[in-house]
Amino acid sequence: MKKNGKAYRQLYLSYAFIFLIPITMGILFYFYAYRVAKDQADASNRSLIQTVKNTCDRELGYYENALIQLALNKNVQQLSAVRGEFRSDNSYQLYQLQNELSDLQVSINKNGSFCKDIMVYFKNSDKVVSSFGNMDFSMYCELYCFDEGETAARDRLKTHLSEYHFRDSIRMDSKWTGGRPALLLTMTNLKGDFGESSAMIGMWLDMEALNSSIELAAWESGLDWMIINREGQIMNRPEEYSDIAISYDNLEQGGDQKTEWKGETYIIRTVFSDVFDWKYVLLMPEKLISGSASKMKNIFVVGIFVCLLTGFWAASRMMKINYNPLKVLLEVFRKHDEEEGAYVDNEYLYLKEKAMLLLEERSDFKQLVSRSQEVVKQYYLTDLLINAYDESGDTPDRELICRQFREGRNLVLLFLVKDAPNRGDSQEEYIQKNSLRKFIIGNVFGEGLSESFRLEKVELGDMVAMILSLGKEDTAYEERLAEIVDAMQKFIYDNFNFRVAVLAGEPHNGLEGVHLSWLEAKEAEEFVSVLDPDFISYREIRNSSHKKYDYPTEQEERIISAVKNHNSQLAVSYINKILDVNFLEIKASPEMFKYLLYDLIGTLMKAAQEVGEPSDKELGLNEISIKLPLDKIKDKFSAAVEELCRTPEIQGSGYSQNQQLCQKIQEYIQENFSNPDLNISQTGLYFHMTPAYLSSIYKKCTGDSLLKFINQTRIDEAERLLAEGISVVEAAERVGFRDSSTFIRTFKKFTGATPGQLKSGR
Repeated sequence: MKKNGKAYRQLYLSYAFIFLIPITMGILFYFYAYRVAKDQADASNRSLIQTVKNTCDRELGYYENALIQLALNKNVQQLSAVRGEFRSDNSYQLYQLQNELSDLQVSINKNGSFCKDIMVYFKNSDKVVSSFGNMDFSMYCELYCFDEGETAARDRLKTHLSEYHFRDSIRMDSKWTGGRPALLLTMTNLKGDFGESSAMIGMWLDMEALNSSIELAAWESGLDWMIINREGQIMNRPEEYSDIAISYDNLEQGGDQKTEWKGETYIIRTVFSDVFDWKYVLLMPEKLISGSASKMKNIFVVGIFVCLLTGFWAASRMMKINYNPLKVLLEVFRKHDEEEGAYVDNEYLYLKEKAMLLLEERSDFKQLVSRSQEVVKQYYLTDLLINAYDESGDTPDRELICRQFREGRNLVLLFLVKDAPNRGDSQEEYIQKNSLRKFIIGNVFGEGLSESFRLEKVELGDMVAMILSLGKEDTAYEERLAEIVDAMQKFIYDNFNFRVAVLAGEPHNGLEGVHLSWLEAKEAEEFVSVLDPDFISYREIRNSSHKKYDYPTEQEERIISAVKNHNSQLAVSYINKILDVNFLEIKASPEMFKYLLYDLIGTLMKAAQEVGEPSDKELGLNEISIKLPLDKIKDKFSAAVEELCRTPEIQGSGYSQNQQLCQKIQEYIQENFSNPDLNISQTGLYFHMTPAYLSSIYKKCTGDSLLKFINQTRIDEAERLLAEGISVVEAAERVGFRDSSTFIRTFKKFTGATPGQLKSGR
């Protein structure tokens, strides 16, 4: 034990030092407890009176708005202008007014039976219209307000209603509240001359019901409160506070005041009403504060001493017990340690060193296991993508990985780099650069999409694939997905200087749907070189007329070069070879063969521009049709090539003709932009030119791409429709977009904001 004495003493001293902390804190808290308890009680009580004030002011403000509404009521205004008795032609207006008062009373009493009646007193005719009917003032008082013989109360009410005052309140004993004081809010009709009131609107309120609702919502037993008006009247429960000595003028907001009532000392806190000239007063027995603070202090002191005694016993026990594991560890390491005695001077440092070595070995093992698990996960995800789901092949590991895609709908996104590699890069440099770009794509898009979707990502060759789990009820994912993809593409291009194409399949149910969505995204890959947008959805291209046929750009360049060199035989051989490959070997469909013919015609038109620009009629190209046999088509092309090769020299550029063509193109687009099938290819078909050739002519004339002009025309019209209040979906359909997701993405690209943000004024 001699070797271990130093650690034992250090452990004992550490426990002794820990005991000083609760002892010191206990002494400090002992003196601080009373003050804290009092401050907390004060804060709680201030909150209570503020709650009373807010609740009453909110209700009174609501009643005041109702009175103002009646003061401006059309029927009240017209009836108040009648001098003397009401005539028969006023009967319908009186009936309408009574219904309006009844409806208003029902609306006010939705949250409690606070309002007993709403009435309008017409001074000129001494008539009352209330929610209970139309009658003389005296009958109204006898039936609803006062008991028989209470003439003083009736006269007081009539005097109050006859005097001019814009807004006032009065407390009266009445039948409305079963003999308790009721509150009458009044307001003139805003019609008569200054100083004259031709009609007075009144609302009878039950203050007891309002009191009960406040105390039921949030109140503490032992506290009292009251409402005092400027005349010193207690508006709520006056019979309970009749002997309390409180003056309206002496009540100040914010500070504490004291008064003696019922043989006890009460602390008074006051807040002023924002609606009427009332003051809300909270009465707190002083013994509540001092008593609760004293109890807290006593309990806290007793608790501290109990904790100290228990802690001292537990620490002594633990000090003896906890050192035994330390000795065991020392012995275990000692048996396997070649350097004996290294731990004698400082056992803790020795154990720390050995533990660090052990943890490093464990960490290396965990990293190896983690890498293995990631490889297995990538394997299962890749198999789920590229192969149809086979339930018989499920294993526990595969089930754990694929569980999140079993329920709901799943969508596959493919990400690939659009920018071609530098020609000067070696194969090793290209592989490194592509790996870095895939890492950037996976992390940037993974982080952006994971905020809105559950996903898994996997690398497939030069592409990164992500499986998004949408859930069965998620029908508004398209706009969120479009916004996130657009923002991430811009972020990558601004920060890493390369563009990313995103290909999206359709959402499908269950694990079987993952493979289906992947196949659709792969089909969209074929259109990356054909379509300009950076986001291609299978929904956009599944009904598209674009399909592949074998006509490389190099072949087009060879045909044009042969024509420029007046080598008709070589140019014809190139054309015939292209026709044979697509018609006999590939066996392209008639529709695709038609597009191939348009492409070949466009190639010859491009060559014609460089050798003199004869028209298509002069070359006979307008006679070429898919209805002709293959031999006839070859003969037509051969004749056109021969005609081109006879042109002796290159002539002018035909700039004016191109300008006229561009003007016609713009007119055609402005007339047909609402057609969802309108695109570069459709425009080329209309003008009997290939899309590439038509686009090159348009860009030379205007400086902008043809696709940009089509989209800009659509977006300009969409902005106008949205400004008129048309919905986003309807606006997208009217300007020629097949789905709202493509419309939202294109709209934000041209305007910098989504359609929803534009409609909301952001």
